[in-house]
Amino acid sequence: MDFEDLHVHAKELEFIKSFIQITFHMFEDGAVFFATDLTEVTYKHTENFDFPGLDVGNQFSKSGLAAKIIQAGHPMQFEIPREVYGKRVCALGGPVWNDTDSDIIGSWAMGSPREHKIVQAFDTFAPVLADMLPEGGILCLSTKDKYAKRQGSKKFDIPSIQVNTPVREGSSQEQVFKQKKLVTEEVDESVYGVPVLSATAPFFDDKTGAVLGGFTVALPRKLAKDLKAIANTLDQGLTGVSASIQQITVATNEASSNQSNLHEEIGKVKGQLDNINNVMRFIKEIADETKMLGLNASIEAARVGDAGRGFGVVAEEIRKLSEESKKTVVQIKELTQQIEKSINMTADASQSTLAVTEETSAAVQEVNATIEEMTSLANKLTETAANL
Repeated sequence: MDFEDLHVHAKELEFIKSFIQITFHMFEDGAVFFATDLTEVTYKHTENFDFPGLDVGNQFSKSGLAAKIIQAGHPMQFEIPREVYGKRVCALGGPVWNDTDSDIIGSWAMGSPREHKIVQAFDTFAPVLADMLPEGGILCLSTKDKYAKRQGSKKFDIPSIQVNTPVREGSSQEQVFKQKKLVTEEVDESVYGVPVLSATAPFFDDKTGAVLGGFTVALPRKLAKDLKAIANTLDQGLTGVSASIQQITVATNEASSNQSNLHEEIGKVKGQLDNINNVMRFIKEIADETKMLGLNASIEAARVGDAGRGFGVVAEEIRKLSEESKKTVVQIKELTQQIEKSINMTADASQSTLAVTEETSAAVQEVNATIEEMTSLANKLTETAANL
């Protein structure tokens, strides 16, 4: 016999009442049973659940279960949404017939919460899970248009989200009913005062497969945002430093090249100075020989008497010129010695500068390599912040 063909009479209703009293404790989430005549409630039994306002002696609502059953004239099943009693309720009931099955004299109905397992367990696991999150978080259960349960943490909470608060338009809580899959959302800090990552997963009716609601985990993103900002600032700073280091590298390489050329030119000058010294030695030798020739000429001039007097004057001038040449050579030698000393000092300084420049260039290359490594780490930090 189908459920819709079931006929309950007044005498059978008494048996049902007794049976209900014995078995109702088996309903883990509670249950309620009631019976009516054609206008008011005549009997009611509850176990950890109730239909508020439906009390014995009160008239039942013209739009309620009893009225619908009496009007239909046959047993019915009902899915009562959460908005009515704060829980999803599965109810069934039927008319009560007189003994001849000719007239309906009342109705009977029973209802029991039909919560999804995640809803049943929420109050148990949510407080523990919320405080296990490193930065804290808020856990929520939502229907299509409002929040049904919520649990904040000690470290983080969103006070504006409360039970019966409407879900935000376009939010992951709303979208999960349309997409029927996990929906993640980056919520700007203008909404809740801090940036938030919200992830909402749907849960389904075991029988119909319809989306019953969404389970949301919302996490603060302030640390990730701060890390990303630090990484970006670090990256920008390192980029600027890297550009400056590149300029320094170019300048250092150019200075090193110039210094190397200078050192080479100083070596050439020292070589020319050696040539000058060789020329001066040659001049000195000529001067000595010239002096000797002048002396010999003077002796010959004196020997021949008046006939060699003019030649003696020339010989004397030659000796004087030889003496002046020797003095000049001595002076030039002193000057070249001073120049050589200065050149040697300059060469030493040039060599030292060249060594320092080369060391600086090597150090700059090491710094540049370190900056490249730090830039890579900054990029990894940015990626890590984005994945938090």
